[in-house]
Amino acid sequence: MDDVHVIRGELDLKAQWAILRRRRWMVLVSVALCIVIALFSSYLPTPRYRASTTLLIQRQNPDILTFRDLSRIDQSWAAYADFYQTQYKILASDEVARRAAERLRIASHPEIAVSAARAGLLSRLLALLPRRGARGPVDPEDAATRFVLAGLDVSPVRRSQLVTVSWTSTDPDLAARVANAVADAYIAYNLESQYSTSGQASEFLADQIRKLKAEIDDAEGRLQRYGESKRIVSVDDSSNVTMRALADVAERRTAARTVLAEKEAAYRAAKATPPDGLPEVLDSPLIANLKAEYAKLEADLAQQTERFRDDWPEVRALRAKLDGVSSRLDRETAEIARKVVLAAEADWRRARDEVGNLDRLVREQEEAAQRLRRDAVEFTNLRAEVQKKRETLDALIARQGEMALSTRLKDLDATSSNIRIVSPARPPNAPFKPDTRLNLALGLLFGLGLGVGGAFFLDYLDNTVATRADVEAAAGLAVLASVPRHGETAAALPRLRAEAAADADSEVELVAARDGHAPASEAYRELRTAILMASPGSPPRRLMVSSALPAEGKSATTTNLAVALAQLGRRVVLVDTDLRRPRLHRVLGLDNDAGVSTWLAGLARDPERLARATSIPGLDVVTSGPIPPNPSELLDSPVFAELAERLVALGYDHVLFDSPPTLSVTDAVLIASRADAVVLVARCGRTPKQSLRHAVERYAQAGIRPVGVVLNDVGREAGGYGYGYGRYAYRHDAGEPSAGAGRSRARGA
Repeated sequence: MDDVHVIRGELDLKAQWAILRRRRWMVLVSVALCIVIALFSSYLPTPRYRASTTLLIQRQNPDILTFRDLSRIDQSWAAYADFYQTQYKILASDEVARRAAERLRIASHPEIAVSAARAGLLSRLLALLPRRGARGPVDPEDAATRFVLAGLDVSPVRRSQLVTVSWTSTDPDLAARVANAVADAYIAYNLESQYSTSGQASEFLADQIRKLKAEIDDAEGRLQRYGESKRIVSVDDSSNVTMRALADVAERRTAARTVLAEKEAAYRAAKATPPDGLPEVLDSPLIANLKAEYAKLEADLAQQTERFRDDWPEVRALRAKLDGVSSRLDRETAEIARKVVLAAEADWRRARDEVGNLDRLVREQEEAAQRLRRDAVEFTNLRAEVQKKRETLDALIARQGEMALSTRLKDLDATSSNIRIVSPARPPNAPFKPDTRLNLALGLLFGLGLGVGGAFFLDYLDNTVATRADVEAAAGLAVLASVPRHGETAAALPRLRAEAAADADSEVELVAARDGHAPASEAYRELRTAILMASPGSPPRRLMVSSALPAEGKSATTTNLAVALAQLGRRVVLVDTDLRRPRLHRVLGLDNDAGVSTWLAGLARDPERLARATSIPGLDVVTSGPIPPNPSELLDSPVFAELAERLVALGYDHVLFDSPPTLSVTDAVLIASRADAVVLVARCGRTPKQSLRHAVERYAQAGIRPVGVVLNDVGREAGGYGYGYGRYAYRHDAGEPSAGAGRSRARGA
């Protein structure tokens, strides 16, 4: 099975490659078009340059109002990521861009005027929309800010604390200056934010210290008054005995609830169990004795009933004893079961009462403990409040001193900042956009994808037969032979193929006689073998070759098949029954004064005179004769059947009929009814699948089944010629004869 899968996969790949070869112009045009578009997009736009500066941003813990007991620094990864995302947003903010524009004084730079001119059309269109308020003239600083933001790009470096600040412009010097200005403005903005916050924090801390001192004095007074009123000396001397008693009662209640659950389960089990299934009943000696007595009586009764009838006195006496023992057994079982249930119920009720008493005792102990602890809890809260406020006051005083020290760092400027410039921006030497190599690579890839997709889509839309599988799926018939296209020039280009179709047909009609080494000749010999092997005992003598539509190569196939049969040393006669557009007389260089039509019209009664010899040994031909006005009526007459019989009687081994197209007229079906076998011809890449299917259906309606299909005009791009005629090249190189000499070779075969 694995080998089969491999072979199928290889065939599928070959089929896909054949599609691409057949539609290669679609791929080439798509690639060329996309590359041209990529070139235009690379050379038409104005080159733009990008300058970049790299910053190191270290995370600085916020030291303002750091209350150790109330607020701590979040060291989680989420907080870490949020900090850096905030810094990136600040770098790309309007405030930083405005500061950078002010540093460079680029409000009057020519590029801003160019950008404004490009956006002029969009601004005029937007001006047509209704607005609630009228806008005044645009501030030059706002225009400069938007100009800086338009070319700014902030990109963090992965797995590091570095960030790259880039700016893109048509002027490389301006790009470097703006990138450095944005970095300097960001550092300055960060320092000012820290120092302004430190000053505000110092004032806030001083105010909070004053308030906390007043609150501590008030809390200590309330604590002292509450302790005196409740006579609390120490909260550690409270209800230890009460708490131990509460814990002991609670433990006893838990044990009692466990016993209650067990008793309740035993009671419910006793009620739910049948009387004879209770352990007390099963273990009762009385019940055991009664069961033994019942078993003995039952055994005696069984012995007596075997010997006597049911009305025998002893049998009736035993049966009465057995009933009495059974009744007593039931009474005793029921009585024991009733006593067991009553005992279990009594135990359950006692356990329930005990749990109720313990619940009441626990509630009483809890109330006593609450009363004892209430006063101590309030006292503890007041004392904790005083202690917490004192700790907060100590922290505020310490932070006030730290703030006073940190404000002195302002004179050190950037040395106290957590942001440093690692590498300043320099004017770039090469443009950033457009990237010609990237555009060409993308154009090539996109062109290939578009071309391949278009090729497969066109192949999907193509409804003509192109392979053996197409023929077998459409017609349900085997492919007898695949005839390759004769001459590569006819298939070199699609347009040349259309122009040279007629020449190729005329050239291939006698290829079996002219060039026995050609792949087409080998294909016709394969067709000859397939037809003869179809019924080895009695090969068909009357053979008709037709096609679904015109110009599919049926005349060429008929002629070359006749030549191939004649090369076997057989007598073959070609009969041109295409009475509408005859062709065989032109192929063989004969006149068409008399033929099939004169026989059908009764003007000739000797078929031997109609059959004329050709230049090919063993091959005769009966031309069509003058074109009649009513071909279908003539072919449907018994005279035509007589012609076929007379030709066979003349000693011809094979009579080959060249017929009109099947779907064009009804002549082909009429001729097929007089033939032993019918062969259909389909042209690769031209015959629609529906036409081939309809032709087979038309023959089926007449009770005729063609023996197979010849796939004609198969190009190499269609996936080969079926079995690959290159394998037989060694026979051709050995000097195989092509015409008459081939006859003796075929006989030997």
